[in-house]
Amino acid sequence: MSTPNDRPATRYPQAILKGLNIPWTEDYRLDAGRFVDHAGRLLDLGYTHVYTFGTAGEGHAVTDEQFRRVVDVFADVAVGDGMFPQVGVIGVSVGQMIERIAYAEGRGVRTMQIALPPWGPMQDVEKVGFFQEVCGRFPEVSFLHYNYPYAFNTMTAADYERVIDAVPNLVATKISTTDMGFVQELMQRAGELQHFFLQGPYPYGATLGECSLISSLGPVFPVVSRELFEAGRSGDVARAFTIQRRLGEAAKGIYGAVRERHIDGAYDKLVSWLVDPTFPRRLLPPYRPVSDEAAAQARRFYEEACTDLS
Repeated sequence: MSTPNDRPATRYPQAILKGLNIPWTEDYRLDAGRFVDHAGRLLDLGYTHVYTFGTAGEGHAVTDEQFRRVVDVFADVAVGDGMFPQVGVIGVSVGQMIERIAYAEGRGVRTMQIALPPWGPMQDVEKVGFFQEVCGRFPEVSFLHYNYPYAFNTMTAADYERVIDAVPNLVATKISTTDMGFVQELMQRAGELQHFFLQGPYPYGATLGECSLISSLGPVFPVVSRELFEAGRSGDVARAFTIQRRLGEAAKGIYGAVRERHIDGAYDKLVSWLVDPTFPRRLLPPYRPVSDEAAAQARRFYEEACTDLS
């Protein structure tokens, strides 16, 4: 087990990671123009590590045709010098995942987010075998594991230890957790991977070594989100926790009127709609967006109580 002072160098650069949401038309086709505008705003804010098709990006719900269409438009705007685009690949079968990775690689994307298959429980040896099979087929591609806490199959810190030596192009994780014990284990036992944490656990992770930030509130609070990242990266722990608390208060107010549990995309599309009222909050069936009433209350709170952050 490593300590903060002897952690190995990470396989992926420290960064702010920002997801792109997908605007659907009423017949569930990509609204390409709005998607390009949405991506352009994030790129103008300085985000270079961008991705599509996490849970918030509805990677779990798209057909192969929808996947290819979104990847085509995404690649046109996000592949280029100085950019680090990622495509999420979520599938029931390894075969489907391999086909989708091959398509995205063919469009110039060199980093993929992958999640474990969701159907049956996986044994330790099967988890290692999954990464060897998927990542091993694409030696020129880097892989980030999306460790979604509500998924059927997830990874522990010990699981990552078993995979690290066997899969050299597994370079990072995206961890949606508020369990600080888990954060500590990841940083200590799987320090070779770059761990991307949400704003809640990020300051604590930064006290243990190099880690990175998933910027869920980045579109509405870009300056403060970057200040949080830089405070953690520079070791200014007090400043990082101060910003974390303020962003937590803002998130509580924005989402405060949402009374039911929704899939992640409902919350992220609400944030995109706060920035651009023309952005559709529509989700692929069977998932539902937050109600119009909750969205209206979120906008009132954002406009009245977040002026110090905007």
